Amino acid sequence: MTDPLGPFQPMWDAWDEAHEEITRKPFTHFRRAVDIQFDELDEHLARGDEAAAAREAADVISIALNLMRRLGHGPDEIAEIVRSRAEHRMKGQALAILDKYQQVYDI
Repeated sequence: MTDPLGPFQPMWDAWDEAHEEITRKPFTHFRRAVDIQFDELDEHLARGDEAAAAREAADVISIALNLMRRLGHGPDEIAEIVRSRAEHRMKGQALAILDKYQQVYDI
């Protein structure tokens, strides 16, 4: 048995029991869940607890994986989408992407 999601495979597997429920969630659920996790991350950082903040960041990854699940993708497909996106959109373009976000969104 392979782990197509590498270190994120256990996170995917942990949510298998809720698969049907996740696939029925509206997309707004995932946006709100990410907002909540970032609020919690900010609270941990304000207290100087970077380890707890890192756990919240891991929760953001979990939400992203569940959004991919909601979109109908499994681990093998997700791994290929991520590899392709990194190779064709991000590799060699990271600084340009950051600049775009600065120029367009002022972040």
